[in-house]
Amino acid sequence: MATQTSIESRTLSKIKWKIIPFCLLMYFINYIDRINIGFAALDMNTELHISNAAFGFLSSVFFIGYFLLEVPSNMLLHRFGARRWMARICVSWGLVTLGMFFVQGYSHVLSLRVLLGIAEAGFFPGMIYYFTFWFPAKERAGIIGLFMLAVPVGNFTGAPLSTWIMDNIHWLGHSGWRWMFMLEGSAAVVVGIMALFVLTDSPAKAKWLTEEEKAWLIDRLHRENELKKDTASFTLRQTFSYIRVWQLAFIYMFVQITTQSVNYWMPIIVKSFSATFSNTSVGMLLMLPGIISLIIMPLWGRHSDKTKERKYHTALPMLLSGIGLALIAVSDNMHVRILGVVLNAVGNVAFYGPFWSLPSIYLTGQAAAIGVAIINSMSSLGGFIGNNIVGVLKDSSFGNSGVLAFQAGCCIVGFLLTLSLKLRDDALYDDTADSVDPVKTNASPVHSK
Repeated sequence: MATQTSIESRTLSKIKWKIIPFCLLMYFINYIDRINIGFAALDMNTELHISNAAFGFLSSVFFIGYFLLEVPSNMLLHRFGARRWMARICVSWGLVTLGMFFVQGYSHVLSLRVLLGIAEAGFFPGMIYYFTFWFPAKERAGIIGLFMLAVPVGNFTGAPLSTWIMDNIHWLGHSGWRWMFMLEGSAAVVVGIMALFVLTDSPAKAKWLTEEEKAWLIDRLHRENELKKDTASFTLRQTFSYIRVWQLAFIYMFVQITTQSVNYWMPIIVKSFSATFSNTSVGMLLMLPGIISLIIMPLWGRHSDKTKERKYHTALPMLLSGIGLALIAVSDNMHVRILGVVLNAVGNVAFYGPFWSLPSIYLTGQAAAIGVAIINSMSSLGGFIGNNIVGVLKDSSFGNSGVLAFQAGCCIVGFLLTLSLKLRDDALYDDTADSVDPVKTNASPVHSK
C-alpha cells in the first residue's frame, strides 16, 4: 500500500500539471487584454484625440464594474462551479475586447472599458478561490506564484507582441492598435470555450485522479477547513465585518494603486526615456523585467512555503517596487532608469504568491469566496484612484516625476501596513493537526454592532 508521502507527491503532481497550465493560459490572456490599452495609447490617443487626463479616466473606469461585481461573481462561482463560470467570464471579456476594433471616439472607448470591467469581474478572485479546492495551505504561495507567472510572461511576450502588431499589421487599411484588440480578444473567446472541456469543478469530479488520491486530498483539505470552521458558516454580513478581511483589503488597495497604474502608464513613461524609441523598442525593453520576474516569482513563492513565513515575504517586494520607482524618478541615467523598471516589476510580481496565501489562513467555504472577492475588489478601487490621480499628475507641472513619486509612496504605505499584521499560521502547515485554538490563529469573527 502506498505511503502518505507518495500519495501526496503523486496527487499534487497530477493536479499541478492538470490545473495550473490552463489556468496560467487564461490569466495570461486576461492580463494582456487588461493592459493592452496602455500599448494602444501610444497611437490610439493621438488618432482619437484623447488627452493624458482623459486616458487616465479611461483606464480607471474599467474598475467600476469590476469593483461592484466581484463579490456577486465569486458567490455565483461558488454556486455554479468554476468550469461554467470561468468560461462565461473569458468569452464575455473577449467579445468586449473585440469591440475595441470598431471604436470611433472617446465615448465608444469609455463604454467598452466599463463593459470590460463588468465582463471580467470575478476572474482573478475566482481563480484564487478555485485553488483552495485543490491545494493544501502549505502549497499555496508556490502555486499562486506559478499562476502569477502570467504577469511576467505577459510582459515578456505580450509587450513585444502587442507593439509588433501595432507597428506591422494594418490589414484593410485599419490601424495596428485596432488589430491588436481584434486578435487578442479572439484568443480570449477561444480559451473561454476551451474552459468548458478542460476545467474540473472539484476533486470529487476529477476522473483523472484515482479513488485513493481523491480520498487523500479530500481528507487533507477537510482537516484544514476544520481549523477555520468558525468562518465556514459566515453570512455575507459577517464576512464583510471580519477585521482580517479588511486588513488585507487595504494592504492590497495601496499596492494596486501603484501596480494597476504602472501597468497602463509604464509604456508611455519608458517611451519618454529616449526620443528615438519606437513602439516596438518600448515593447522589447519591457521584455527585460518580464524575463527576470519569470525566474524570481516562483522561487520567492516556494521560499515562502518552505520557510512557512508570509509577512516579510509579502512586505519586502513592496519595498523593492517602491525603490525601483524612486530610481526612475530621480535619475537621468538610462541604465539606472531601466534598473528601476526591473526592480519595480520584480517587486510587483513577487508580492502576489505570499499575499494571496493569507486569506485562506482565516477563511473557508463561502466566506473564502466572499472574502477573497472583497480583498480583490480593493484592487479595482485602487486602480480607479491610481489611474485618475496619475492622469492628472501627468498633465500637471509634476509630470513623470510626480507620477512616480506618488506610486512609490503607495508602495511604502502598503509595506508598512503589512508589517503591522499579526500572523500565526504555523498550525495550518502541521499535517497532523486535528484542532486549533481559533483565538491564537485570529480565526474568530468580528461582528458588527
